Amino acid sequence: MAAINSVRYHVLRDTTDTRQLDDDSHVSPERNRDLYENRVAFTSLLLHPDGKLYCGGTAYNHDIFWRFDPAGQNFTSLGYEHVAEKFEVKIHRSLCLASDGTIYGASACLYTLDERLEAPGGAIFRFDPGSGKIEKLAIPIPRDYIQTITLDERRGLIYGMTYPVFKFFVYHLDGGQVDDYDYVGSITHISALDDTGCFWGTWDWSKHALFKYDPDTRRITYFPRGTPDAAKDANIMYPGAGPVDCMINGRDGYLYIGTTGGALCRLDPATAEITSLGRPADTRRLPGIVILDERRLLLAGGDRAGGYLAVYDRQAGEFEHLGAIADTKTGRKLYRVHDLAVTADNRTAYVAETDVPDRSGYLWQCELDLG
Repeated sequence: MAAINSVRYHVLRDTTDTRQLDDDSHVSPERNRDLYENRVAFTSLLLHPDGKLYCGGTAYNHDIFWRFDPAGQNFTSLGYEHVAEKFEVKIHRSLCLASDGTIYGASACLYTLDERLEAPGGAIFRFDPGSGKIEKLAIPIPRDYIQTITLDERRGLIYGMTYPVFKFFVYHLDGGQVDDYDYVGSITHISALDDTGCFWGTWDWSKHALFKYDPDTRRITYFPRGTPDAAKDANIMYPGAGPVDCMINGRDGYLYIGTTGGALCRLDPATAEITSLGRPADTRRLPGIVILDERRLLLAGGDRAGGYLAVYDRQAGEFEHLGAIADTKTGRKLYRVHDLAVTADNRTAYVAETDVPDRSGYLWQCELDLG
């Protein structure tokens, strides 16, 4: 029987201020230094071949990109604050790994609309772990910031979706061209490519249906339907957001979708048909899905009541609940899951935590026995 053997959390910085990260975008060191310097959340995780865990997060002081060393159990700032402008306070679900070890990322915001005309827009950046150099490549959509990116390394493309206006764009790494497909009316937490290289997202604020972008024809196909409970699950992440909390290529011909309502679904890219596979737990949010092996997926979900881990067996069509994500020594529970990463040996899972009402978010480390 699979299980969580132990759980511990790692604190980057913490705060005594109880306002949430999006309560006040006008945070400054003059108005509230504790909130400005110490209020952080973990929002994006990337395990690298160098053995380190790269973390994107939220921080008012623009220090939003960190490296966690599992051996030393410590964090190193990667210095994004030195290249940031004033509105870049988050790396949302926007860290992608290239085959040469390069990391591509994108910056997000928390600004209010009265600041929109001041804002340059979110940047796509490239990070070299060897040299530590951060290079900003482009601001693909002026004034809007980037909530999520997906890398197609073979074609040299980065796909992105923006906030607060939900736009879709394609950035060409070779030459820097931007294909701006403008307003699509919905947004995924993170998208995926199918086996043919097509990008899948959501469109239309009223039904949050699926769309497919074909990079060979540069055309979008808009489908009339989405996830089974799309209308019910919309707006859970934030106003206007769609129901797709996570999407991955399962390497079996299908895309797997975790919904904001907490369900797991399977998308057949050949037909755009979605099959509901069930709910691993009685809670909203399922933003973490990773492949363990040809048979199993590891899932991380949970909202407010706490996080959990589960395994889905694709052959048997069954869930196995591994338990709540709670610190083994203190009993403290994770508040809200935002991302998941698992080591190559499937022994350790890292879970990003965000939106905690009375402290900063932490990085949670779960030691697993998956049989």
